[in-house]
Amino acid sequence: MTAIEDILEAALKEFSEIGIRRTSIDDVARRVGLARATVYRHVGTKNHLVELVIEAETRRAVTELDNVLDRQDDAAQAIEAGFVFLVEYVRGHPLFDKVLHREPEILLPALTIDAGPVLGMYRSLIAERLKDWQDRGRIDPVNVERAAEAIVRFAVSLLLTPHGVADADDPGTVAQFARETLLPMLRPTPPAA
Repeated sequence: MTAIEDILEAALKEFSEIGIRRTSIDDVARRVGLARATVYRHVGTKNHLVELVIEAETRRAVTELDNVLDRQDDAAQAIEAGFVFLVEYVRGHPLFDKVLHREPEILLPALTIDAGPVLGMYRSLIAERLKDWQDRGRIDPVNVERAAEAIVRFAVSLLLTPHGVADADDPGTVAQFARETLLPMLRPTPPAA
């Protein structure tokens, strides 16, 4: 690992254990075993460190989501599995779920009014996958950018308001939600036998 990766990992642990608001650059420096000045040189301010950690964890989620989608040959199953994964990943993430409940004022802007970059990463991955399925005749012709946007927005909505008809804590109802709302929009076709 590089120094920056070590710093981000230490910050993730600190933020997850004691919260973002209560964590200082000194705490992160102590955990990673570097001088405070070295941490500042690599990441700048604490606010920038928070942004870097959220970006790194978002990239990690995108990589894992892509792996989930790669394991599915059937577009309908992939859409359902990917949607369930995305909700479960954030709900079970040591930082995202805790901060969403303990310090919502810190994470809510990243998922709402300032969500452009985070939503863009997920939307881009999903749109790319939808385009591939569309090119292979696995889903009907749709505007993949709009469809990807809808999928991401549905997922974020479930994360922010987890209890309703689709309970974010119940993978079965999340999967059913995906089947009943997302699949009709994409009209996937089963793989050829």
